[in-house]
Amino acid sequence: MPLFINDSNIKIKSINKSILKRTLIKTMKYLNIERRHIDITFVDNVKIKELNAKYRNIKESTDVLSFLVDGHDESLLGEVFISLEYAKKNCAINGNSLSKEVKILSIHAILHLIGYEHETTKEEKDMFELQNKLYQKFK
Repeated sequence: MPLFINDSNIKIKSINKSILKRTLIKTMKYLNIERRHIDITFVDNVKIKELNAKYRNIKESTDVLSFLVDGHDESLLGEVFISLEYAKKNCAINGNSLSKEVKILSIHAILHLIGYEHETTKEEKDMFELQNKLYQKFK
């Protein structure tokens, strides 16, 4: 299975993982990475803040973190951590349902895993256009 979704979050009622998985598997096929494996873990703000501080030296919460995995398991592309608390806060700002917000964050993380960045205006434009295209195509 190319996708594993773990929910270690206890503060927010989770989303339908089957629907999320279906969207993300279609996204992975479209991006030609369906033979790779991605682990997604839902966490709370405390855990994502710890990860952000440890790996990015940023001492605050964020919505999503993605980590490319290089190692002995060539099939494992990376790990993604999504704060459902932060995602829920984004919903109020973006007007999205939690399900939509998590799909968008997951697609965003997958794009980071395959090399997309948003450091420059052009990179941001390209990445977010593809992110929106993938969401619209496979929602």
